Parts: sequence; structure tokens; C-alpha cells
Amino acid sequence: MRLPLAGNAPNELIPAIASADKDNRQLNLLLVHSADDHLQGVVRLNGTLYPALATPSADNRQLVINALTDNGLQFAGYGEAVNHDENTHQRPSPQIMQFHLKQQDSPLFAAIHKPEEQPDKLFRSLGFEQTWKEWSDSQKAEDRQEKTLQQAQSHSPGL
Repeated sequence: MRLPLAGNAPNELIPAIASADKDNRQLNLLLVHSADDHLQGVVRLNGTLYPALATPSADNRQLVINALTDNGLQFAGYGEAVNHDENTHQRPSPQIMQFHLKQQDSPLFAAIHKPEEQPDKLFRSLGFEQTWKEWSDSQKAEDRQEKTLQQAQSHSPGL
């Protein structure tokens, strides 16, 4: 399978998404910026680390991962942006993705590496509803509103 790349590869390897086992710190996924909207790196499947190429779906709702195996480039799974937290009404920060990998029962969660330093187009291509800057700015606005409300409630009328 050959993918046409219109853009140039970046001058340096810049990490984009990573996941390591919380107990033994074993790397499960590492993707760095590549040409165009592609990411490349490694993905662990059935205990083996494979070279990987990740491409956003046409609608930018999923990140499709293909692993380079002995049989060539094979579909390895896909990742989706975590845009909602079931436990709260607040929108979570745009930094966690949930990956569904072949032959793996439970999802793999991975984090955007230094989200405050990532380009806005990365968040859009991965399916996040907000870029890091948009989310950060909205948090500042919410903090200002909360402070104003607290100040208003702390002033009691004099007797």
C-alpha cells in the first residue's frame, strides 16, 4: 500500500501522542509528526512493538493506525478523541485519546504530548471539539466568571 504524501517531512521528530503501561512503563504507542497530517511511530500489538503509520479519517473523527508487519502494512486499530467526561458536565481538556487496537479487549488511552505546544490543526485532525488554545481560553473565562460570582456572594450588605 502506497500513500501519496504531498508535503515534506518535518525537520525534527516532534512527539504528538504517547502511551506507556502505568505499572512497568513499557511503551505501547508513540506517534510523532510526519508529512502532511500523518503521524508515524510505533504501536504495541500482542506484546510486539511494530512501526506504525497513522492517518486521520476523511471526516477527522478517528485516527486510523496501520502497523508494518512481516505481511506488510496491516490495519492495527483506530483512536478517537475523548471529548466528553461521563462523570461531569464539563468538557475535558483536549489531550486524551482512546485507541481500539486489534486483538486487545480493553481500550488503550494515550495522551497528547505537551498539548500546549501542539499546532491547532493536530487537534482538529484528531477529532477534538476544541484546540488546546480554545479550551485553555474557555477555562480562563470560566475562572473569571467564578471569581466574579464568589466576590459578589462574599459582599454582604452592611447593617
